[in-house]
Amino acid sequence: MNVIKDVNYDGINYNLREGMYRYIGSGSGRRVFDLEDGYVVKVAKNRKGIAQNQVEYEIALADQTNIFAKIPNASMDYRFLIMEKAERMRNFSYIFMYFNVRNYRELFYLEPIRYNLNKYNLVPQDLARITSWGIINGRPVIIDYGFTYSVRRRYYSFF
Repeated sequence: MNVIKDVNYDGINYNLREGMYRYIGSGSGRRVFDLEDGYVVKVAKNRKGIAQNQVEYEIALADQTNIFAKIPNASMDYRFLIMEKAERMRNFSYIFMYFNVRNYRELFYLEPIRYNLNKYNLVPQDLARITSWGIINGRPVIIDYGFTYSVRRRYYSFF
């Protein structure tokens, strides 16, 4: 894993406030901005976002596969998370073709995807959203993997 040394999170925060980074998207707990150096920063909006950043960072540290986008750094409070930048996916056809499957069921039964779903307590329905995937170096990767069953239970009471 490439490690970004000495990340200046105060500088990133300042640049965010000044509108220096292009906004990519957001979810219920985080906003994502392009750092324009091959990485994005996921900025927590609330406790949900902090929990998702923490989970993604821990998964990235433990993971030995190429299924997840790599995360070289996170702030100590997990308010900021630095992740490899992926190209946006438009639909699942490329993912299905890459993994040689016909549908979600076959995709989620593939090893190592099934193994990682279980190992990291990931919510399959969340990974069935095209916004959870991207392309890095021509291969599909999961770019949004912080929504685990434990995060869901703790922060999303409507489930």
